[in-house]
Amino acid sequence: MILTLVSFFVVLSIMVFVHELGHFLVAKRAGVRVEEFGFGYPPRLLALGRRGDTLYTINAIPFGGFVRLAGEDNPNVPDGLASQPKRVRAAILAAGPIMNFVLAVICFILAFGLGWASGDGIRVTGIIENTPAVAAGFRSGDVIIAVDGTPVQTTTQFVDYISVRAGQPVRVTVRRNHDTVDLNVTPEFSEEAGRAQIGLYLGPKLTWGEAILEGFLQTAQVILLTLSVPIMLLRGVIPLEAARPIGPVGIAQLASGAVQQSIAMDWWFPILQLMGVLSAAIGITNLLPLPALDGGRILFVIVEAIRGKRIPPEQEGRIHFIGFMLLIFLLAIITYVDIMNPLPSVDWSNML
Repeated sequence: MILTLVSFFVVLSIMVFVHELGHFLVAKRAGVRVEEFGFGYPPRLLALGRRGDTLYTINAIPFGGFVRLAGEDNPNVPDGLASQPKRVRAAILAAGPIMNFVLAVICFILAFGLGWASGDGIRVTGIIENTPAVAAGFRSGDVIIAVDGTPVQTTTQFVDYISVRAGQPVRVTVRRNHDTVDLNVTPEFSEEAGRAQIGLYLGPKLTWGEAILEGFLQTAQVILLTLSVPIMLLRGVIPLEAARPIGPVGIAQLASGAVQQSIAMDWWFPILQLMGVLSAAIGITNLLPLPALDGGRILFVIVEAIRGKRIPPEQEGRIHFIGFMLLIFLLAIITYVDIMNPLPSVDWSNML
């Protein structure tokens, strides 16, 4: 339970911070007064202090956050949000979700660069001369995918297997170009290292340049997959239960499982992947044209541009309030489902 709560708080806090930081930075850049930067939703627990015009606070409900801008619904406030030109308001509103997409890209880049669990194995980046690896025929660029018939996903798994097999023949399966090759090697005990070695330099499966490209591609894939879910449901490609939305309890379950697997495997991939997927999902969700969400507010800006005049602020405020209450009600239902029907455990090492 403690691990679940801590994992939930850390994972969601990072994503909320990045989202609200996007609103904050663009608002500040545009000269809009930021009255409060809050983590979580009220009631307020702690006021961290004021810097400039902005009060920084920590609030009681830990699965959200907000930036309170001056004049959000009052165009008569000179340095408020509502008094800004349409393009400025749209930029401030879109900045939060965009920052979530940026975080997703960063998480996926790190996951690829540190070793992505796609079943591709571990890349050999170099061979040490006069070692068993040379005699066995290893080549730089080989990708290790199994030892003695057992698939390996991480450098740690491979090193742990080899380190206790001094003098014992080991069959290492590698992928070389488009072929699969079995190499027989006998590890030798190294006094300096205090364990058996075969003489390989091992690195990430992708270069950092490749990881950057794949990070962007993976984020785009998650976004496109999420947007295509309604179509796939209508076509019967995926069952309804597979498209189940999750709330704070579901996120806590996923975060706890990812952290446990990261600890067990001594490998950052599970938590990085979870954060990438969730951050992209939060970005998409906030851009939905629903009242009270960033996308809903952007929709009002678009309607204003089309009509040539804005909807009365009081009316827009009421619509957003009603939308907010409906979202809270929906969140309560999703939370109930998450509690009564917990998510199945996820084997992160076999994802993607």
